[in-house]
Amino acid sequence: MKKGSSLTLVPVGGLANRMKAIDAAIQLISGTDLALKIYWFRDKGLNCRFDQLFQPLDLPQVSLIEATSFDSFSYDRPRKRNLYIPRFFQSFYFDDCVYEAEATQRMYQHFDFRSWAINKRTYLASCVYFFPPAPDTRLFQFFHPVPALQQRIDEVSRTFGNRCVGVHIRRTDNLSSINESPTKLFVDRMQMMIQSDKDTCFYLASDSPEEKSKMKATFGERILTSVTDLSRNSVQGIQDALVELYALSKTKMILGSVKSSYSETAAQIGQIECQFMKKEV
Repeated sequence: MKKGSSLTLVPVGGLANRMKAIDAAIQLISGTDLALKIYWFRDKGLNCRFDQLFQPLDLPQVSLIEATSFDSFSYDRPRKRNLYIPRFFQSFYFDDCVYEAEATQRMYQHFDFRSWAINKRTYLASCVYFFPPAPDTRLFQFFHPVPALQQRIDEVSRTFGNRCVGVHIRRTDNLSSINESPTKLFVDRMQMMIQSDKDTCFYLASDSPEEKSKMKATFGERILTSVTDLSRNSVQGIQDALVELYALSKTKMILGSVKSSYSETAAQIGQIECQFMKKEV
């Protein structure tokens, strides 16, 4: 192993996307001498510090840096908004750089990111689970919500019992979820579940207050919710999203939205089934 070999990761996207990228990087360095440096940037899609969500990642090879304005010129991914300035510095800091679009493409091509990173100083910006975990690995096991949020998660999930089904209806900016996972599919499936077991209740997570209102009007007290701040540009909004994510993970199964990392991540955290509601073509 080349002295000073390291992987610098910039997780991008929403909460679940960032968790996936970080967890993949941890899996990648496992069994190697690679150091992992994670730069956590705040933006309008996730305007919250890592330490306002999670306890420190307690791993000897891993360091997580809350990125500063100065870091944005050196370690952020090059974009029009930063005039692509980081690319200049990164050409000196790293032996090779892969940014999010290419990282996603390589993942689908089964690219070996570990071999790519070994014996080099590499930079990766990603929003996907780019490195396959070892068999029987419990995903996201190194993420632990801060005590105040964990207390909220426990208080919410304490009411679930063993008949509570998680429901995640993704709207706003996810066109695939809007088009392929219409609300009627959720309603029909939920009504079938009630017919099979009249004691079934539902924990509903959604980025749409309208959807929550519709579901409460349809199912009444069977619908359980826990948050009101749906903004992703506020600390409270992101913390509420984390509470919903982990509360979903404690249901018996999840009805999820197509192409939503959030639905999938909640199921993976809880090691439960996720059925994606997808209309037939």
